[in-house]
Order: sequence, then structure tokens, then C-alpha cells
Amino acid sequence: MQRYFIENKYFNDNLIKITNNDFHHMKHVMRYKLGDQVVVVNYDKEVFLTKIIEFNKKDCLLEIIDEIKLEDNHFDLTIAQSLIKKDHFELVLQKTTELGVSKIIPLHTKRSIIKIDDFAKKKQRYETIVKEASEQSERISLPIVSNMMSIKDIDYSIYDLVFVCYARNNETDKLSEYLINANKNTKVLFFIGPEGGFTKDELEYLDDKSQFISLGKTILRSETAAIYIASVYRYVMEN
Repeated sequence: MQRYFIENKYFNDNLIKITNNDFHHMKHVMRYKLGDQVVVVNYDKEVFLTKIIEFNKKDCLLEIIDEIKLEDNHFDLTIAQSLIKKDHFELVLQKTTELGVSKIIPLHTKRSIIKIDDFAKKKQRYETIVKEASEQSERISLPIVSNMMSIKDIDYSIYDLVFVCYARNNETDKLSEYLINANKNTKVLFFIGPEGGFTKDELEYLDDKSQFISLGKTILRSETAAIYIASVYRYVMEN
């Protein structure tokens, strides 16, 4: 059953007003009719079974039938993903959301080839991508997409574990060795570099704030590394 994340301001007792893109999706993509049922999630992680009771030109009205009790299926995992080519960065947003990350930090690094002049507008698109991915994967919470940051903007003190993915050092430790004792409440941050990797200065800055880890013997693309990390982390947390 289709799922929609709806802001709390659109809830009024047992009624929910649907507008804008969600309304368009219901009426013109899904072609719902009066009486059809959909699942709605508010921003307090409450999940409801609803039915459509009214269609108008620009909105529709849902009535809550029942509340559904579900366990949150995300992990306290933050990925600081360096800005990379548009399609690749958006792939990271989509797939890591599906895999359960809690936060994604668009990271500006010295070798980032992408320059964003209007980040507020870009962030709206990023949030739309993670919203749609959250609905598709049946999450009950949306991952946070932070404002654009550099490695010096991040508050490292809020994390229990901080890792830098680094492929050029054979002495780096393996990811699995550090995740053995982690659990769903462990706050973990991963840094992933751009296409050209982190600079020497950036690596030196991160050296005393994090643990450098290897993702294996092959060199992964930046977007592949993000998806790999989220996949491994989810596997470890669920086993």
C-alpha cells in the first residue's frame, strides 16, 4: 500500500489534508478514487491507515481509520558524502535512505568538482529524493539532509565512532573489526571523499578525529562506497 509522509500541520483531529506533489501523485499517478486506502506517516513517526473521503481541484481529504504500530527501521548512521556529480550524489541519497541511514551531510571538500550557488534550492530537491525513497522503502522516519558543510564545520563530539574511508593505505583497519561492538544506539559518522579523494591537509585534519578504514582491496567509486557502507552497517545491525 502506498505510503506518504505528511507534515503535522496538515492533521486536524482524524482528518488529513493532502496538497501539492502528494495530491498530484495520488490523483494523477496512482489514480486513486474515493474510498481507496493509503498509509500516512507524520513527522512524529506515527503511522495511520486512512481512506480518501474527498477530492477537490487542488487537494484531497483523508480520514484516519486506525493507527498502525511499527518499529522504526533506521540506524543512527550519518554519512558525510562529498559533493560529486549530480546523478551520483542523488543516487547516494536514494539508496542510503532505503538502507536506513539517519542523516546525510553534503560535504564540500577541496577536490569537489561540483559547485552549488543556491544550496537552499538544491536542498529542497535532496529532501524530495529522501522523502520519496523513505516512502518507497516503508520507513517511518525521514533521514535528515543537513546544510552543506566542510570537515571543519562538523561537531565530532556528538558521535561515538568516526570513520574515514581511505583506499590508499594498506595498513588501514577493516570496517568489520570496528562494528562488532556497535549497536542501533551507537552514533556513527562516515566520511566519503570526492572523485579525487581527500587532500593531504584534509586527511591530516581528520587523522586525530577519526579512524581510517579500508573497504577492501578494490577501489570503489564515491557513490559505491556510500552504498557499500550503508549495506554493511545494516547487515551488522540486523545480525
